[in-house]
Amino acid sequence: MTIFKALVIKDLQANKKSLLVPIWYLLGSYVIMAASIIFASINGNENVTVSGIPLNLLANNNLHIMMSFTIQAAMFFGFLGFVFAISMSITSSTMLNQDIKHKCELFHRSQPVSILQIAGARFVAGVGGPIALAFIIGVINMLLSLLAVSIMTPMRIDLWMSLNGFLLSWMHFSIAIMVLGSILFLASSIFRDNAFGFTLGGISVLQVVSFFLNKIYGWHIPYVYKILYKFIMSGILDIRKSMPTLQEFGLVTINNAGQAPDFSKFVIPDNFLNIMWSSLFTGDIAMKFGICAILFVVATYFYHKREVQF
Repeated sequence: MTIFKALVIKDLQANKKSLLVPIWYLLGSYVIMAASIIFASINGNENVTVSGIPLNLLANNNLHIMMSFTIQAAMFFGFLGFVFAISMSITSSTMLNQDIKHKCELFHRSQPVSILQIAGARFVAGVGGPIALAFIIGVINMLLSLLAVSIMTPMRIDLWMSLNGFLLSWMHFSIAIMVLGSILFLASSIFRDNAFGFTLGGISVLQVVSFFLNKIYGWHIPYVYKILYKFIMSGILDIRKSMPTLQEFGLVTINNAGQAPDFSKFVIPDNFLNIMWSSLFTGDIAMKFGICAILFVVATYFYHKREVQF
C-alpha cells in the first residue's frame, strides 16, 4: 500500500499542471460573473431571474426549496462538469504514455513494482484526481453560490436541499467521468501518441461509415457517438427525466398555457429525494462499474504486453 500511495503521489505531481487547468477556467468565470454582478448593480438592474422566473415573485416556499436543489444539481450538469470532463479526457488519454514522452519507460518498467500497481496508480491519478478536485471545487462553488444568492436575491436558501443537489450531481458526474476516463485509459494503452485524437478520429470514421451505409442501403446501424453518449450520460439523463415537469408543478397546463403562471400551485413531489437518490442504485450503474473494471484490466494487459521503447 505504501508503494501504491507513493506511485499515486508521483503521478499526481507529474500531471499537476493539467489537473489544475479547470481551476483557471473557473477563476476566469468567477471574475466574469463578479464583473457582471457589479455592472448590474451599478445600473440598478435588480430583476434577477432563475430559469425565467423572477425571484421577487417567489412567494411559495416549495419553489425556494426546489430551486435550492436545482441550482446545485445543475452545477455538474453544465459548465462545471464540462470543464472537468475536457481536462480529464486529455489527462487520462495520456497516462500510460507519459514514460514514452519523458523517455523513461524502460527505467520504470525495470523497477520492483508490478504492472498492476503502475496502471492502478495512473488510473487513480488520471481519473480519480479530477473527480476529487471536482468535489473540492464543487464545495467551494456551492458555498459561494449560496452566499451570492442569499445576498443578492430574495430567495430563501434551503441548506439541506442544496447539499443533496450538490452531492447527487457530483456522484452522477463522477460515474460519467469514470466511464469516459476508462475508455480513454484503454486508448492510452493502445496508442503510443495522441490517444485522444486517434480515438476521436476512429469513432468519427465509424460514424461517417454508419451514416452512409444507412443512407445508401436503408440499414439501421446505430451511431457510435449516440451509443457512447447515452451510456456515459444515462445517469444524468435519468435525473433530468425524474425532475418534475412544469405541468406536474401546476405552473403550466393545457388550459393556462400562454398565461402568467400561478406560482402558488407549485408542490414538491412526494418522496422527491428518495426518488433522486435511488437513481444511483440501479442495474445500469452496476454495469458501468463492471465495464470500467474490464476496461482497466484490458488496458493493463495491453500496456504490459506492448514493446518497451528505449
